[in-house]
Amino acid sequence: MNQQIADIALMMVLPLGITFTAILMSVSAETRTKIMMGVFLSFLIVAMDCIFFFAKNSFIAYNCDGGLLLSFASLFFFAIIGFIRFDDRAAKVGNIFLAFFMLSAFMGIAYWDRPTFIPTSDYTAEEIAAMNMKYQDYIASFQNGEGGQILPGSDHLVRHRIRTGDQAGKAGSDDKDLSRLDSYLVDAETVIKRMQDIINSMDAFGTLPSSISESERETRSSQALAINNNAIALNKKVLGLFHPHKSSDAHKELIQASECVRLAAYALYSYTLQENPEQQLIQYRQSRDQIGQMKIYLKRFWNATEALQSNNQQQTEQ
Repeated sequence: MNQQIADIALMMVLPLGITFTAILMSVSAETRTKIMMGVFLSFLIVAMDCIFFFAKNSFIAYNCDGGLLLSFASLFFFAIIGFIRFDDRAAKVGNIFLAFFMLSAFMGIAYWDRPTFIPTSDYTAEEIAAMNMKYQDYIASFQNGEGGQILPGSDHLVRHRIRTGDQAGKAGSDDKDLSRLDSYLVDAETVIKRMQDIINSMDAFGTLPSSISESERETRSSQALAINNNAIALNKKVLGLFHPHKSSDAHKELIQASECVRLAAYALYSYTLQENPEQQLIQYRQSRDQIGQMKIYLKRFWNATEALQSNNQQQTEQ
């Protein structure tokens, strides 16, 4: 439900609201010249909306990130319309600043680590569409009570779409795939370092004294909650990490590792809230068990990526 609200707000309400506001500002200008210039800029905004909604993933990724990118582009033209519309010097200066800031926001999202503006991305439109679908299926699995499992058939559909999109440009793509894999591994090493930092924090947290006071329990609970929040943020980062389609199996292991970190941190936080010694022991053991599972998934991840690198090297030599 939360994802649906985000989709409606960022992909429908915000871009279309800016469009209608820009049109109304354009037609309310005082002179014919200002009206015509405003209408022309409004037409550009409407054209961007049409490309976004009707030619999905052809220019801007059709997701919430794409909706934000479209909104900032529309606000850039909206600020230009405001500069033309108003004669007051302060209003003109304000609109120039607004246009500059909106252009900066557009550039920031366009070069974000999640591919959004397709001309600046290393990924094709088909790959972005396929990976978006896989990400949405993963989020939907939580809403269906499946605990983060990829829905049946989704992985097959993703692979089919990627194969379909790559067949035309198969030749000469090995170097590009290798570059993507290297970039992905750099990002993966970053999130794994964050995982290890969280695990170190949990190790340093230790156990609660048997005769802990309420004030000290509250302090330790706040510390555990901070660790839990970091683990949740890390899990979202891993879910949104774009990866080459050849590394899909390896990325699943990385996702599972981040899930284990999240569950371990939550169990630690639950441990600090329990007053019953037996329940405390259960929660603490669950936390340590999840850390052990994380290490297993990370080992599988590194084995899978080493195999990918070895295969790529052999293909390059051939």
